[in-house]
Amino acid sequence: MFEQLEKIHARPEPFEFYTAADLWTDEHTSEQMLRFHLNADIDVSSRNMNFIDRSVDWISSRFNIGAGKKIADFGCGPGLYATRLARKHAAVTGIDFSKRSIQYAQDTANRERLSVHYINQNYLDFETDDRFHLILMVMCDFCALSPTQRKKILSMFQQSLWVQEARETWKESFYAGWG
Repeated sequence: MFEQLEKIHARPEPFEFYTAADLWTDEHTSEQMLRFHLNADIDVSSRNMNFIDRSVDWISSRFNIGAGKKIADFGCGPGLYATRLARKHAAVTGIDFSKRSIQYAQDTANRERLSVHYINQNYLDFETDDRFHLILMVMCDFCALSPTQRKKILSMFQQSLWVQEARETWKESFYAGWG
């Protein structure tokens, strides 16, 4: 009996369990997360709207976002960044695990007639032959991944960037935050 109790109360190893499917597909959780994403005043599921607007302005100026630019937004949620970037005439692909968030994002894109292609999928399983000028992953998703998952996603990003020049710009921008 004590052995079973010890087993139940044992602390798992970091990243021993991957529970994203349970988290993002649960009806109650996805409803609450969408509500938090859309609350303009708080930084819970997304940054507040003022921060998002400033971030998109910076991204747009830094990477010359406009017509002809292709962007992938991994973990796009309800499309808060994707929508703003598409308003600047970029062709955006958003990938997210939450069906509810993707539906909200798609409804927004349809209503505004924006060039956004949303995919309801675990981004770790995403495969495409498309190439992108810019790849985004915001709101701490990268930190929640295991070292093995991080390596996989970084490899996927590198293979999905349009040209070597874009790869070098991405590396410079990515690592600049770690300096």
